[in-house]
Amino acid sequence: MLPRFSIVTCLILAVALAGCNKSQDQAAQNQPADVSNGDPANGNLAAADQSGDQSAVPPEPAPATPDDAQDASYQQPIQASQPPPPLPVYSQPPAPGDNYIWTPGYWSYANAGYYWVPGAWILAPYVGALWTPPWWGFDDGYYHWHSGYWGQHIGYYGGINYGFGYTGRGYYGAYWNNGAVYYNRTVTNVNVSIVHNVYNYNVPNNQGSRVSFNGGRGGIDARPTAQELAAARDSRTLPGKAQVEHAREASSNRAQFAAPGGRAPAALVAPRPIATEYHAPAARPPVAAAIRTPAHSVPERPAETPRAPEIRPVPQPARQPEQVQHPAAPARPEVRREEPRPAAPPRPEPQARPQPRSAAPSRPEPQAHPQPRPAVPPRPAPKPKEEEHKEH
Repeated sequence: MLPRFSIVTCLILAVALAGCNKSQDQAAQNQPADVSNGDPANGNLAAADQSGDQSAVPPEPAPATPDDAQDASYQQPIQASQPPPPLPVYSQPPAPGDNYIWTPGYWSYANAGYYWVPGAWILAPYVGALWTPPWWGFDDGYYHWHSGYWGQHIGYYGGINYGFGYTGRGYYGAYWNNGAVYYNRTVTNVNVSIVHNVYNYNVPNNQGSRVSFNGGRGGIDARPTAQELAAARDSRTLPGKAQVEHAREASSNRAQFAAPGGRAPAALVAPRPIATEYHAPAARPPVAAAIRTPAHSVPERPAETPRAPEIRPVPQPARQPEQVQHPAAPARPEVRREEPRPAAPPRPEPQARPQPRSAAPSRPEPQAHPQPRPAVPPRPAPKPKEEEHKEH
């Protein structure tokens, strides 16, 4: 009996423990993730500045520099006499991976009228980067375009409810936590088999109108809050080249333009994320100006690279003069000058010395020859004696 009892009790304990773990997992999903860099309930808004004037509109981001390949819609002010069409209704594609940020679709404007830029996922340009969407605002009889931008907090975007966490105030679809993006499954389409940094949070006022502009007749009546004004002090950077190209493709597609009768554009969302030149978010820029001028810091580095010319000892013109000295050095002709010196006639002069040697023996020889020659004549001396005998 004891073994059977122990087995039954073990099974009961295992089921109880599994139920506890399941309930704990569900509770963990329903609770916000561990907060370090933000608060999922805060909507990625900046700390409120009570001294700000809520009737003022935050300043626009700095204009694009010539080095940035920005679209004309981000370089020049755009205005239209007619309001943009209502926001179309669409479904969000699932997040493609970690650290992607959802950029909602919006109406842009060209000479032919309004055209729809599809919503798309894009990899965050740097750690902590958040996307504040563009918006249209009515002022002085025209509808003016306000470009979107990247920043460390969500700023003012006219109170337009783009959905998927962009309720018109802040962004509740995701937030940064310990250098990674955590996604709110309540308002964001997330495949948990691909993305594991998730949480659940019920977003207040998630349902809103489809009005796509602020001010004017029928527009959204929303002024910037103290938190949105405080975000104006953050460093901002305009859309990157990939986002600009994404909008340019929409402007070149006639099917993306607003049509009479309210026909929806052909593509409301991009099925794939926007392809970027970078493959991971860069480190968070420590200085505000460093975010706006990444292109200026790049040419400064090649300006430093001319330190390679410090290898100007390497430019071997110094060795070239040495090589010039070798051919130009008349060392060999100097050797030729020394060669005629041994061939100079002073050496044949000692050859004249054997001549006095030959003259020296000649001198004693003539001295010896005259001595015997006078001795010869006495020999004929007896000849006269014979002649005398003959005479006798």
